[in-house]
Amino acid sequence: MNISDLISGSIGSQATEGISEKLGIDKNQTQWVVSAAIPLMMSALNYNAQKSPERAQGIQQAIDTKGSGGILENLAGLFNQGPTEDEDQMVNNIFGKNTDNVKESLSEKSGISVGKIGGILALLAPLVMAYLNKQKQSQGESGSGGGLGDLLGNILGGGSSNAGSSGGGIGDLIGSVLGGGSQPNDQAPANSSQPNISGGLGDLVGQFFDQKNDKNTKGSILDSLAGMFGK
Repeated sequence: MNISDLISGSIGSQATEGISEKLGIDKNQTQWVVSAAIPLMMSALNYNAQKSPERAQGIQQAIDTKGSGGILENLAGLFNQGPTEDEDQMVNNIFGKNTDNVKESLSEKSGISVGKIGGILALLAPLVMAYLNKQKQSQGESGSGGGLGDLLGNILGGGSSNAGSSGGGIGDLIGSVLGGGSQPNDQAPANSSQPNISGGLGDLVGQFFDQKNDKNTKGSILDSLAGMFGK
């Protein structure tokens, strides 16, 4: 199972429907935000996990605690009670100092208010953690092991990785999602700056968080992510 299952598969479809109804947002707009936001979340978690063993351990603990409780089997319950302050804090932990940037960029591109974008992200955060929790359990049952690097590598790239090495490993697996210059399904508007996607998902998300890139470039990157994983 890879990241596209979470975004456009059965879980993603239920999430889009539930979030749309809970927050009163058009379903197509919601799907666009979900398709762009989940890759940002996954890649941000991967980036944070590679910063230090301590951060990786913290993310592991968050996956074990925040992702437990059968969330994937009771999505209706998640959307009925959320978004909560705890879920909003999860978003802040994922994106750190880039949280406002992510919300504003998604808002400007989608036409949804920043407040409601915050609500979407808050509802998606426990969903992402629950998905990672389930994948971690499946990984353990299969005997593949390997820790957080392999977990994220399997989801983002499909296969095991060597997260501890400076070259290859999870970075290459993330890059393989769009490796070799493959184009996303939905191209950015012609009047926007075109992001360089030849390096794959990892490079694409990196460009979004690059402070040197302007709003048009960031918007094009979000379009690329949404087009890559959207229906």
